Amino acid sequence: MKDDLMHPRRHLGLDGAHNIRDLGGYLTADGRRTRWGTFLRADGLHQLPQASQDTLIDYGVRTVVDLRLTRELNRQPDVFADRPEVKYHHENVLGDEYQEGDFPDLGESADRLFDIYKMVIDTRQPALRNALGVLADPTSPGGMYHCTAGKDRTGIVSALLLGLAGVPRETITEDYALSARFLIDRYLEMLAAGEMTSDVPVEQITWQTYQDEFCPPDAMHRVLQHLDDRYGGIEAYTRIIGMTSAEIERIRTAFVG
Repeated sequence: MKDDLMHPRRHLGLDGAHNIRDLGGYLTADGRRTRWGTFLRADGLHQLPQASQDTLIDYGVRTVVDLRLTRELNRQPDVFADRPEVKYHHENVLGDEYQEGDFPDLGESADRLFDIYKMVIDTRQPALRNALGVLADPTSPGGMYHCTAGKDRTGIVSALLLGLAGVPRETITEDYALSARFLIDRYLEMLAAGEMTSDVPVEQITWQTYQDEFCPPDAMHRVLQHLDDRYGGIEAYTRIIGMTSAEIERIRTAFVG
């Protein structure tokens, strides 16, 4: 699994972003693998220079789903919103009524994050259904979806896509937690700029400590358990929120080789 997770094709190290990753190459429960170049997950794209944009276009990106709040995209517009080669869609997964203060410190970070993710899964179903519907549309190939850090809202959509593809729970969880390896530099830059604070001395901060606080595997493990317990699993959940059998099959056909 480690080789799949850290495959050389996994992370697209492009200027202007930190966490653009291809969901290809993961082993499914029936022994097949997810296809490279079908779905890309990403963090904010507002700082991508022209060269990075062109690289993604050359890579095959033709559809971009922006999962951010309206105020986020107004403040930092997606560079692909006006690219003629790309179909740009905005699907606000959290909802504009969301405020950080709605989720006070609930103790351990996995508890706090799970509470947010559970809220999205249970109450933001139309937005998730629309995002998946765009990615399932055969007229919109080369799907890339993103939020700001590329780990929370993007992580939920990734879990649903990987689950529909038949990727095991352990892999889905590890793909979620992998964001720590690529966001640590962004985090250190934000600390240095005074945009964030930390109780841990900077010299002691590693990608592992970042993972423990911001994308602990247990948060995604609990999301997957919640999907099983309340909805009967990922496929059942996607049907409950309105995905059709044809849409689910199109995702699988495009995504699994």
